[in-house]
Amino acid sequence: MSEFKCLAIETATHESSVAACNGDRMEILHLQDSRSTSRELYKSVTVVLEQAELEMADLDCVAFGCGPGSFTGVRVAAGAAQAIAFAQDIPVCRVSSLAAMAAAVHKHPVSTPVAACLDARMNEAYLGIYDLDAGGQPQVILADQLVQPADFRFDARAGKLLLAGNGWHAYHELVENNKGFAAAYEFDVWPDAMAVIAIARMQFAVGKFVQPFEALPNYVRNQVTHQV
Repeated sequence: MSEFKCLAIETATHESSVAACNGDRMEILHLQDSRSTSRELYKSVTVVLEQAELEMADLDCVAFGCGPGSFTGVRVAAGAAQAIAFAQDIPVCRVSSLAAMAAAVHKHPVSTPVAACLDARMNEAYLGIYDLDAGGQPQVILADQLVQPADFRFDARAGKLLLAGNGWHAYHELVENNKGFAAAYEFDVWPDAMAVIAIARMQFAVGKFVQPFEALPNYVRNQVTHQV
């Protein structure tokens, strides 16, 4: 997929970004004010496409971080991805924001699966476990879910994990309950649009994409579990 052309949007957290790839050329733009994401987004998309020397009509697909994360941010990303894909008649790659976090951790030396965790507020956290293959692609071990930090514990099947994301930093009890599984910690890691593109590249190659009307957010919040 050396000529893959994609626009990616990741606004599930306050560390929002857009990115574009033109073959092997990658460009990313971080939004300056996550509180005004919807106002900044289309201007940022135009800028990052120009940086990658792309037109909208050149795109093979649009990718977006489908959550879990901020409800507003995930809706913004889904809405923008749908609008652009409809206008250009191209498909959409839905990428888990927690999987994008795991892919971002791959920039650091890591040989264990990644337990990606975001603070969901209200004394809850979003958590998913991903193993990174040789190409840095995250493979699901534990699907994204909502957990109660005071109660959640891994069982022995989890093995050693890299605990990544601000959810681990936000809830001391979550760390205490699971510190026996920690091979390392990486609190300051976020999903970003570059990681979304890296995952979407492989999804597109194997036909794992949806039509614009199917490009829906994954809020997760109605799926609660307490043990893996």
